[in-house]
Amino acid sequence: MRLIRKATTEAVPLENGFLFSDEFDWKPVEQNIERAIDGTLIVQEGKKKSGRPITLLSKTDKQGWIKRSNLSVIQEWSALQGEQFTLVFEYPHDIRQFNVIFNHAEGAIEATPVRGVPSISEGDFYRATFRFLEVP
Repeated sequence: MRLIRKATTEAVPLENGFLFSDEFDWKPVEQNIERAIDGTLIVQEGKKKSGRPITLLSKTDKQGWIKRSNLSVIQEWSALQGEQFTLVFEYPHDIRQFNVIFNHAEGAIEATPVRGVPSISEGDFYRATFRFLEVP
């Protein structure tokens, strides 16, 4: 996996062990159901155009880690207002790409050191959760 900053084409590698935890939670159709005074069912439907949440998380202690150096870059990118990114999956069975922004409303980034002690080098690993929103 990679996260690419569109403005500069810089890329940060993400370990393939991150779990797309809300992959099947997205409901692409919004539906509003009401009843008329006489009891008639009124259904309004519309297809959502964007806003799909994409959450990548470290599900276990053995995968979904990121080096502090790469985490620092992503943290800096998350503070850039108006920037868009491409999230690229690079699995043999899944080569999707998503145009995303950071989901600050839900807490864009969470990270803790794998060893549970303060980091001493840029090569130290962190368990992380990244929250994005898919945009057009």
